[in-house]
Amino acid sequence: MPLRDYKNLIPDSPLHRHLESLLQKHKGNLSVQKVCEKVMMMPGLDRPNAETLVLTFIQNDPRFQLNGNGTVEWAKVSFEEIWNSHRRFTVFDLETTSEGQEVPRIMEAGFCFVEGGKITEEWSTLVNPGRPIAPYVRRLTGINNAAVRNAPKWEEVLPRVLDKLEGTILVAHQARFDYDCLNNEISRIIEHRLTNRYMCTVEMSRMLLPGADNYRLETLSQWLNLTHENPHRAGSDARATAELLCYLFNSVEAKWSEFLRPKLYGADDGKKAASARKRRSKSSA
Repeated sequence: MPLRDYKNLIPDSPLHRHLESLLQKHKGNLSVQKVCEKVMMMPGLDRPNAETLVLTFIQNDPRFQLNGNGTVEWAKVSFEEIWNSHRRFTVFDLETTSEGQEVPRIMEAGFCFVEGGKITEEWSTLVNPGRPIAPYVRRLTGINNAAVRNAPKWEEVLPRVLDKLEGTILVAHQARFDYDCLNNEISRIIEHRLTNRYMCTVEMSRMLLPGADNYRLETLSQWLNLTHENPHRAGSDARATAELLCYLFNSVEAKWSEFLRPKLYGADDGKKAASARKRRSKSSA
């Protein structure tokens, strides 16, 4: 699928994931010879040739860098620097076909865009997931197989999604699940995934809004008088989450960069939604 180059996409191949796991295992530092041996299955190379191969391998992945002594390491990233250079937010919500053993497919996506503490744009769409929707999901969302039959496939909406996400911090309620699902779908089509940092409004609310009965999106929406007309639909959930984010930004003092995730490149990235436990729906946050 031809797409333009995006600054926030990195390769998502088995070899790149293997390098990630090795760096995590070796505390973020691995010799170029070991990378060639363990990742590329090319043992016995001298350092200059190994450096040349590894540099070519990691050149399109800003998470990795070669240092001066022949080793690969995680690129050091300051969260405050990221925060100061990214002041646009994409608040999103995904409704998916199922959870559990199989990798869920997106059947609806909702996006709200926030700048300066205000919502500037919103967009939602049904998506044809290419598989049946689980019965309990149909009951929860009201989306049935007939509703998505003529909806665009993920391949068709992906360019618009990538255009909107570039250069933004992502935000979601139960963000880890949605972030993993989004990356799984991107990787399935183009074998790349996002490097955007993300923030979770469940985590933020628990820290910054003590005293809530619980931190479900519906409960917080009622408590704070947020717009949430159609719970468990992506557009409505994204809108409520965006209003929650704006409420926090405009009402609470906090060091926001501390809420950026993942904390370490590779530690929370990757195709983990397949084993991402049971999905805790937006109603059970």
